[in-house]
Amino acid sequence: MIIRELKNEELRMAVELNAECWNDDFAGIVPHDSINVDEYTTFISNWVNDKKCDDVRRMCGAFAGNNFLGFVGASFTEKEDAEHGVELNYLFVKRQYRGKSVGLKLIRTILVEFVEYGVDKLIVYNWHDSESNKFYRHINGKVIKQVIQTQDGKDALVDVFGWDINSIIKLLTSKLHVRSTEEGGFACTKCLAKNIVMTTEYNEEDNNIVCNGLFQHNVKNTRGVITRLGLHINLYLKDNGKTIGAILCDAFNLCIYVDVMWIDEAYRGMGLGKSLILQAEKMAKENGCIFSHTCTFSYQSPEFYKACGYAVFAELDDYPNGIVQYFLKKKL
Repeated sequence: MIIRELKNEELRMAVELNAECWNDDFAGIVPHDSINVDEYTTFISNWVNDKKCDDVRRMCGAFAGNNFLGFVGASFTEKEDAEHGVELNYLFVKRQYRGKSVGLKLIRTILVEFVEYGVDKLIVYNWHDSESNKFYRHINGKVIKQVIQTQDGKDALVDVFGWDINSIIKLLTSKLHVRSTEEGGFACTKCLAKNIVMTTEYNEEDNNIVCNGLFQHNVKNTRGVITRLGLHINLYLKDNGKTIGAILCDAFNLCIYVDVMWIDEAYRGMGLGKSLILQAEKMAKENGCIFSHTCTFSYQSPEFYKACGYAVFAELDDYPNGIVQYFLKKKL
């Protein structure tokens, strides 16, 4: 299953599912056929594509191959509900795909994106007498208020649920990790042979056994080269104590890997990035490194690295939306 932003031409598919669920799941709560698909598709398209508003609006769908499983929609909350919050405007999953963690994954995916905008609360408006109300209570939703909403002349009680954003993301993650893969979760336990089990359950000792085993294998097969002390080169840029950029690198196997490179937008174009990378390379070379390598996406900084003497040695172009990942190296 993949969860991605819905394309404009897929919005009608989402609206049709919305209408189907209203007629099915909310039967008796709202009037039948309350949604005009054509009109609502136009509304949703305008809502998502309004570039003049101060809101952030996202519509993401879940797909298994060509099969559309469900969708989620979210935007910033009204100030009366939360000063810095995100509202889950839509969450609908086709009935045949329920119970397979699709809803949990849809919510988690869109919330993780909104965290980047500094939100700290999740708000959901949900019909009090609907089956989905139990779902939100199941994921520890607390009713912060109740309101009456009118749909085509029919009044219905609505529960307004609230969560701390970090707590709900943590809860959703934990639920996915204890659910079996058959239920759409991440927990796996399979017997492969007599007394041999493949499992996702592990502890710190298990992790140490694996890492130490790999380390010893590397030492043996590189005649000790890998035993050279690991080196972390982390250089930060600060303006009056405020962090405005950094380069974070690991050095191993006589090479330096540029893991993180970032400059605040207000400070770009001043040559600061080049100064960072040249200093990191100098420190790495002085400590025995013979080459540097990194990877970057097409929407990030491939041209910057090329300008610093890096050459592309591989490309990964299987990402959606034309995104390409470049792998680059430079001899020191």
